[in-house]
Amino acid sequence: MTGTDQLETKIKTYLSSLSPQAVEALVRNLEKAAVQKNADPHLRLVLATAVALLRRPGPVAPDMPGGEQRRGQIQRMFFSPLESFLINETLPNRQEGRIHRSALDKIWKWLGRDVMPADMRMVLEQAGNAAVSGERVDALVQALRTRSVDAVGEALHRSHLSDKERRRIAIELGGERGIAELLDIQKIFAAERWLLPFLQNLPERVNEHRLKHDLDVLRLVDKCADRFPDHVPVVAAALIERTEVPAALCTFAGRLAGDQDPKVIAGSQFAPFVDVVMSEAERLHVLAMDHRKNNPDPVAFSQALSEFHTLIRGVERDMDLSLSGKWHKRLSETKRGISNEVTRELNNAHGAIRRALQVPKLDEKGQPLIDQEAIDEAVRTLSVLTLVRNASETFAVNEIGKRTRQAVEQTLEIVTRSLITDIGKPRDGDLEARLAAADVAIMLSEIYFGADYAAQLRRSRQSAVMKAKRAIRQGAASPERRLVANAVGRSSASA
Repeated sequence: MTGTDQLETKIKTYLSSLSPQAVEALVRNLEKAAVQKNADPHLRLVLATAVALLRRPGPVAPDMPGGEQRRGQIQRMFFSPLESFLINETLPNRQEGRIHRSALDKIWKWLGRDVMPADMRMVLEQAGNAAVSGERVDALVQALRTRSVDAVGEALHRSHLSDKERRRIAIELGGERGIAELLDIQKIFAAERWLLPFLQNLPERVNEHRLKHDLDVLRLVDKCADRFPDHVPVVAAALIERTEVPAALCTFAGRLAGDQDPKVIAGSQFAPFVDVVMSEAERLHVLAMDHRKNNPDPVAFSQALSEFHTLIRGVERDMDLSLSGKWHKRLSETKRGISNEVTRELNNAHGAIRRALQVPKLDEKGQPLIDQEAIDEAVRTLSVLTLVRNASETFAVNEIGKRTRQAVEQTLEIVTRSLITDIGKPRDGDLEARLAAADVAIMLSEIYFGADYAAQLRRSRQSAVMKAKRAIRQGAASPERRLVANAVGRSSASA
């Protein structure tokens, strides 16, 4: 299980302990906070997990009151069978069965305005009526979803007969990709009677051994593919959301096809299981770029890169993609794109480290003005540099990686030692700033060189603080000396 999966599991466990009303209120607050400029870096993950809980298939609680609260649940209930297929990233190559979450709002509005307005209005009115039971509302939503299959089918049929009608639908849903999302949703809704029980029979988390060796999941999927061959891409999309090692789906596809030769797999009905792995690599690429540009969490970018590396390493270990032109080209393009992003990060690494190691200025109260943005940038670039040091074959940054490591290592070692030495020098007035700079340097050194090296630096720092104390005791008791003494005292207490 990846680091992101582990965090999501913890969040889900906590949210599951809350009442539906509490989760609903949390979602409303998070949706408001998400549009703020300095939103929490993990807000989107918490929001997606909370929304997933609200969308889980299941009846409305019988004691849930009518009114706006229950009306607000109807859209989530309507789309609840899609939860295993939703993603938050716009893929460069759309993958059948992987539906962008943002498409749901557009499709819901389109259904309510152009396709089945009377049906949707009736359900919403019933949901707002406190006299109508939760079980009744649940049955109405189920019936609405069933009727939508034929209604959407008719609308799509008209779009095939009329270019004007197709353009109109495309405008409403976000272009041809929006129409493709609609087709997937209709396909899943039409298969709800057997698809949901099938997904419920699959393990909640599918480990690597199950995909590569065991027979339980293999038999379930093989039987499903035999009965519903058109839904193999949908099954593949659902399975990748549950597997702990997405790359293992390549081997799983070979087992289903009866041959691990990529050419044989590509020509079989089980090719979508490899297609969806390629789409996962592309999703992680998009996620990594988004983290680098927009996420203030300094380790989010390297975490996405780590998951990408794990996926690529697994795919290339299990399958010789050079024998399959389509998959080889697709993965090569993704690797090239993410390598360019990593190269840009490494080009900025040395400057970012030097900015973070600068001794800060003091404010009017004598406190250091910490440049947290510069520190976060240094943490991010060091986390990336540490990762690519052991994964150069994935990111293809051998030369720039080597040059950057040499420059960063030299800067970190020299500047950190210099900052620690300066602590012990009896200069007046800026000890707080020198201590703050040394602490940042030790923290960055720990990221790159490890805990043992950082422990040595902390011992050196403590020795320098003691040296400064002795210098103060030997010096004159001037106001400036007292200021230094107070700074050393606070430093000793924190150390």
